[in-house]
Amino acid sequence: MITGIEINKVEAKRELSEAISNMKFNINFDDVKVSNDTVNVGFTFTAIYEGSSADKSVGELKIVGNVVSKEGKKDVEEIEGTWKNKKTLPLNFAEDVINLLNFECGARGTLVAYSIGFAAPLPISRAKLQEAGSPNASGAA
Repeated sequence: MITGIEINKVEAKRELSEAISNMKFNINFDDVKVSNDTVNVGFTFTAIYEGSSADKSVGELKIVGNVVSKEGKKDVEEIEGTWKNKKTLPLNFAEDVINLLNFECGARGTLVAYSIGFAAPLPISRAKLQEAGSPNASGAA
C-alpha cells in the first residue's frame, strides 16, 4: 500500500515564447530501495511542452522524488526481484505508482507551470499496463 510521496526537486524552464500545442508526459523509475516492508521508488516525472511543430520544445517541467510504500513480504520480494532483474516494477505495483504520480505531480506541478505561463501538467487518462506479448498488448481489441 502506497503511504506517501516525497518531492525532492522541482524544475521548470521555458525556452521559447511560442504557443503550446501539445504536452508529452514521461515517468522514469530511477531507483528502488527496499528495507524490511518499506519500498522506496525514486522517480522523475517530466512534462514536455511542445510548440506548433513537434520538434520544437517550448519548455519542460520536471519533478523528482520518492514514492513510499508498505508491502507484505511476498510483494516486497517480487518488487525487489523484478527491479534487480529487469529494472522495472511488477505491473500492478507500477500501475498504482504511475497513477499516483500522474495525480500528485499534476496537482503539485500546476502552480509551478502557471508561474512560467504553461498549462497544468494534467494527464487525461488513468494508466492501464499490460505485459508485452499479452493478447491486447498490441492495442488490438
